[in-house]
Amino acid sequence: RRPRSQQLRSNVGRTLHLGYFRYMPESSELKVVVITADQIGSRQDSDRVPEALAATRKLRLGDGARKFARTAGDEIQGMVTDADAAIRVIEELTRLGGWRIGVGVGAVVRPVPRDVRAATGDAFVAAREALVAAHSAPQDLRVSGDDTEAAADLEAALWLLCALWRRRTDTGWETVAAAAAGRQQQQIARSLGITPSAVSQRLRASAYPEAEAGIRLAVRLLQRSLSV
Repeated sequence: RRPRSQQLRSNVGRTLHLGYFRYMPESSELKVVVITADQIGSRQDSDRVPEALAATRKLRLGDGARKFARTAGDEIQGMVTDADAAIRVIEELTRLGGWRIGVGVGAVVRPVPRDVRAATGDAFVAAREALVAAHSAPQDLRVSGDDTEAAADLEAALWLLCALWRRRTDTGWETVAAAAAGRQQQQIARSLGITPSAVSQRLRASAYPEAEAGIRLAVRLLQRSLSV
């Protein structure tokens, strides 16, 4: 049996590894993703902020993340610590339609307030810069970060993904959601009241395999930026 001191060191090591964001020193900085989005044409449209906030709350944003909140008028902002979750947030906002998106990758000053609107750091500045630049950008989206080459690579991947996502119909999104949940085409067909052949056609028209490959690429690019 190991001495108690060795057991404690081992347990602490596992805890620090599993809870990286929770146990870092309070005075240090975390590298995170901040997503700031504003509603396009909000003066001519109804308030879509509640719908967007509801969509983001269905996602696990990562340890130490801060949930999305309305920052001003038609704008929302959240802090995400998981690369996959960040890409899924962008996917959800694209699915809803009518959002301009700024993605900032960088540090956030600790301790991080519970309310994202009170948080500060380079990631928040980068997200604001990206949102301003998104007004004249393809797919109404820009990425900004301290590594400009990495930001440009991620931005290119996201532009391609958004172009695919925006082609999907409501029935396409419905079918893709079922497939992404791991359901077989026979099961999807029964639940939607269509034939397996129709399921296959919908997935093909929705560029499902291409988009999933693009998501994996974007996640890897973002993970690299967060780990530097």
